[in-house]
Amino acid sequence: MSGIDITVVGEDGTSRPVEWEDHQNLLDALLANGFPVLATCGGNASCATCHVFIDPEHIDASGERTDAEADLLSMIDDVATENSRLACQTEFVTEMAGATVTLKAGM
Repeated sequence: MSGIDITVVGEDGTSRPVEWEDHQNLLDALLANGFPVLATCGGNASCATCHVFIDPEHIDASGERTDAEADLLSMIDDVATENSRLACQTEFVTEMAGATVTLKAGM
């Protein structure tokens, strides 16, 4: 197995390095590293409780949003931005190495 290093900023504003393994989506990596992501729907892109922000330098590398993801993010437009993704829909790609992912406060 191989992975990449990313930085995760928790809800409290503290950051720490995380290794994201190639067999995980971003939600799996966050949960495996002990981050308290609710993920009410179990990673099925139907609740938006795994909403994260990806730094502008890596948002394009995170891939295209699915229609379901875009619809959910549009429903939380009071907090969602062009850098928003659902962690459950963000697949591992090596181009995300060095990315900073920020957890949405109150997830």
